Amino acid sequence: MAVMALLAEADLALNAVKLLLALSLLLQCMEDRKIINSLGVLPFGSWALLGHDLKAGWPQCFKALAWLFEARRLSYLVAARAFVALFMLLSAALAIYVRHQSNSDEIALLTSSPWAIVLSSATLISAGIVVLWMSQVFWMIRWRGTLNGGSDAMSLSLLNALMLGEICRFGLPLADIKLQNIAAQLSLWFIVIQSLSSYVVSGAIKLRDPNWRNGLALTHFLDASVHGPLKSTSLFRTKGIARLASWGFTLWECAMPLLLLHPYLAVMACLAAFGFHSMVLWYFGLNRFLWAWSSCFPALIYAAFALKSMS
Repeated sequence: MAVMALLAEADLALNAVKLLLALSLLLQCMEDRKIINSLGVLPFGSWALLGHDLKAGWPQCFKALAWLFEARRLSYLVAARAFVALFMLLSAALAIYVRHQSNSDEIALLTSSPWAIVLSSATLISAGIVVLWMSQVFWMIRWRGTLNGGSDAMSLSLLNALMLGEICRFGLPLADIKLQNIAAQLSLWFIVIQSLSSYVVSGAIKLRDPNWRNGLALTHFLDASVHGPLKSTSLFRTKGIARLASWGFTLWECAMPLLLLHPYLAVMACLAAFGFHSMVLWYFGLNRFLWAWSSCFPALIYAAFALKSMS
């Protein structure tokens, strides 16, 4: 818990979010290169087809995007995105290490090195966030939405939060407003609202669906696992167990906002969420979901500490 207590600091918690998000984006870039070379070359995946409405209404916009979305250029965009994500990962890791390091001489030696100066540059960090946000938007335009479902939407939400923080960081001084850590706090609370809303909405949808309440939907989904249908002897074939597991997932998702009551609850809830997303990865191969939502955990733990300090 002592390590988790470090997340009570807004700047450190935000750097933890950046580190995990950068790792998530790096993994996504590896998959995106394969998507370009597979789905992108198929007729139904071409920009000419997916962007036909833009061609009719905004031909110049369609033409400009067609130039950008040419397979080779799109691959360059993904490569640039990966490079910037790596930069954000290293800069966040450096910031966390320096904050956690107690030896002042070692900190001075480390931060004076040329590479540390580059990684600590506020201008480069802000520019990197802008590049990552724009590349995410262009990627979603290319496929006309969230090609990879909720993980793409959550990645964009996280980048929206970082963009909001950067706008606040540069905008408030221009308005002669000086509030300590307000930019980091704004980003973190934006992430908290987005992530908790995603869990509650998912739980509420399950709660309204009779097939989720009786467990049939859970069994149906598990039958579509990457490992093949459930065995006839699987516990999830038992109606009572399937119903119990289904209700467990549903109530847990609906109750996620309760983690804000105490940091211990936040840590336990994040561990449970990591376990849940790990099971989704195991059964359905959705690794993007695991890393996209895990990137939110430092913000959730920070929020619990922040509310506790106010009580």
